[in-house]
Amino acid sequence: MDGALTALVENPPHLNLEQTDLAIVPSGRDITAFSVLKGTVEPLGESQSATLRGAISAFGDSGYHVGFVVLDLTTGRGVSYNADTDFFSASTVKAPFVTFLWQEFIEGGRASVEDVLVKEDVYGGTGVMASEEGKSEYALEEVMANTIMYSDNTGYAMLRDHYDGDSWDAWTAKAGVSQATSDSGWYYDYGACDLAKYWIAIDSYLEGNTEGAQSIEKLFGSTEVSFLRQALGSDCAVYAKAGFESSFVGSAAALNDAGIVESPSGDYLIAVMSDADYSYPDATENAYLVVDLIKALDGVHAELLAA
Repeated sequence: MDGALTALVENPPHLNLEQTDLAIVPSGRDITAFSVLKGTVEPLGESQSATLRGAISAFGDSGYHVGFVVLDLTTGRGVSYNADTDFFSASTVKAPFVTFLWQEFIEGGRASVEDVLVKEDVYGGTGVMASEEGKSEYALEEVMANTIMYSDNTGYAMLRDHYDGDSWDAWTAKAGVSQATSDSGWYYDYGACDLAKYWIAIDSYLEGNTEGAQSIEKLFGSTEVSFLRQALGSDCAVYAKAGFESSFVGSAAALNDAGIVESPSGDYLIAVMSDADYSYPDATENAYLVVDLIKALDGVHAELLAA
């Protein structure tokens, strides 16, 4: 049995975490180790942080900045760096929005996966729906799948047009990301700690193992672009949603990924955000920066954070 399947079978249930548990995560550009169960924060030891410092320096040497949070989901131990600095969310926000839609609208009885949405406008960038000429009607289930798997900007716009509003504002505020309200637009600036809070909410929903949770988990496990899967997919099961943007298109640059990693050493949450340039499929040379950092963080998890 390979490592990823072993992790799926043997790893214990996740902690019942709340977004307030991450209040302990410090700000600033020190690499810190923390425990949400013990309420402790301390500098990560020099020997343990050497590889991480090299990966962080690679961003700086290229003129970029990065922040991250890693949290083991069974021990409550974590590591962080620059976690409160805001970066452009890019498409990382699509993960919490689709989760919200399943939880609040579909399972709440206010929508059905068979509901038909009409494509009235198209949006460039990532996705498949903008190029599907002659097709204007989509089942809600297909729009959600395209939004996550292909990071479809047209699909995401359709979802926001139909389901934005007070319910989203309440869901995202409960998740602890109060700046991500409907009147603030569809994309936001937030830090790695905020993105980790979203994934605490997502993980809590996935752990419920409802029909919606199973459906979304499959989507997160099948995303077309995932730096986490690129770094760890040979040994781990990865459920994630990346976000990326190039400054060349007039937006803030972003090279981000976040999700749940089911590794041989245990399950953990990871959120990495940066302002590195990345535009798929044309300008992808910076991918190594985040891939190398993720590999270093996985090593720290296995050595220091896991049970």
